[in-house]
Amino acid sequence: MKRLLISASFLLVLAGSFSSCKKTIEGDYLNPELTTTGDLSKLLSGMYLNKRIHPSYWDYTTFLLPTLGAYSQLSVNAPATQEYVPSMTYNQNRWDDYYSGSVPSSGSSYDYNYNGPGIMSTYREMQTTYAALSATEQAKQYVYLACAQVVLADQTAQMVDLWGDIPFSQAGSLNTSSRSVSYAKFDDAAGLYDTLIANLKTLNTFFDTVSLSTEVSSNLQKQDILLGGSLTLWRRYVNSLRFRLLMRISYQNTSEAQTEVTAMLADPTTYPMITDNTMNVTLKESPTTLKSDLLSAFTANPYAPAYLLDTLMAANNDPRTAVLWDSVRGQAYHGFPTNGTVSDYDNGGWATFDSATFMYNYNVPGVLFTAAEVSFLTAEANERWGAGSTSAATAYANGINQSVAFYYGINQSKILSAGTWASLASPSQASIDAYIAGSNIAYSGTQAHKLALIGTQNWLNFFILQSGQAWAELRRTKYPALTFPTASYGDAPQPPTRLLYPTTESEYNASNYATVSSKDTRTTKIFWDVR
Repeated sequence: MKRLLISASFLLVLAGSFSSCKKTIEGDYLNPELTTTGDLSKLLSGMYLNKRIHPSYWDYTTFLLPTLGAYSQLSVNAPATQEYVPSMTYNQNRWDDYYSGSVPSSGSSYDYNYNGPGIMSTYREMQTTYAALSATEQAKQYVYLACAQVVLADQTAQMVDLWGDIPFSQAGSLNTSSRSVSYAKFDDAAGLYDTLIANLKTLNTFFDTVSLSTEVSSNLQKQDILLGGSLTLWRRYVNSLRFRLLMRISYQNTSEAQTEVTAMLADPTTYPMITDNTMNVTLKESPTTLKSDLLSAFTANPYAPAYLLDTLMAANNDPRTAVLWDSVRGQAYHGFPTNGTVSDYDNGGWATFDSATFMYNYNVPGVLFTAAEVSFLTAEANERWGAGSTSAATAYANGINQSVAFYYGINQSKILSAGTWASLASPSQASIDAYIAGSNIAYSGTQAHKLALIGTQNWLNFFILQSGQAWAELRRTKYPALTFPTASYGDAPQPPTRLLYPTTESEYNASNYATVSSKDTRTTKIFWDVR
């Protein structure tokens, strides 16, 4: 926590101009380290540029592909004795990026693949700035804080999903009005989820009823590089996120989840959600200032997993196969087998991430929420509880259609760093329908089989762009039923069920760490992981 408390005294805000290439990053976004006057709108803009929100080489190379992707069997690590032991250094980086962010070393320029603002430190700075405003200005400008609360809720839930109990309510004290140094306690994970779920319901009401001044509305449209200042889209994001969190706890607290989800799905006017790809919450790139330079990340972990590609996709004529993967020199698609050896890995010959869609694409978006996820969660809620007016079968098919369109959209909006690949034409509806009706994909059978179909398609849709969500849902639902090879390292023969706390917690926040130390094992389950 020492790093959290000290580093949180500064705030990084970085971003490019997404409306005009003539503007400079430094001029558009506020760096509180260089000014004593905060600006809520610019602080909000900076929050989006956390390198765990926008696609960064560092996140993909050190964390998403080798850890979350590999533990979800959406990417492949080379076989190794300790292949299920994640790097504590890279875990520390992920922890720090939530709390304090990172700055370039002295004399170095900003590189968005390595540097970015902290989520918590940005929000604490916004709280301090907001508190200094007059009551009149607070009423006018609260919308910026409300948007930040949604992003904070999303990112905080992801931290809980990785570690369990985390410092939250007292974290980032140096960015509050007191500016006092204190060591942050660990908040209970289940209680923190409850708080987030309740706050999101309040935010839905706020976005529904708030009336913005012309000045604030115009400024929000400019500075909100995520949703363009649309309160309608923010409301859909809020309710979709709340839906996700309720379903995440739905096996641990079925009563609350069923009651709240049933109410939401029964009243889409009060609780509108993301139901179309035009409503997706994605951070779009501006390749002159912010670009998805991920080639080195994908070439470091290039191979498709065999179960995902061979068993689920190629064998069933999944229309997403061509847009997600490159086969080897026109051969049949083959992914790296779970029992593959080091020699097999080194010799290659396995399908890799698609060159145009991912490897050479500067325009891979940061993905926070998609319509497909809402559809698959809707299918699950209807199958389990009869919630909502959309049948589980219809919602399931909707999710697949939306997922196909989403990934082809990434390919068709590509900006290539090299190469001349033509855009892939979207599959015909007939081919998608045939896939959905296929014997291994069709929505039929027992309830357990249907839930497995839903969970598997949700996992596939998350893919590597949302591998953190994939790992969380895999642990929550146990779908798909994956088999991992047993590593020879006796302390970690299988993937963990959570990440270990960074060593800075036990070293610098010892008294608070002591309250959670008994939970700090790789086999401790997150509170919602009860199946």
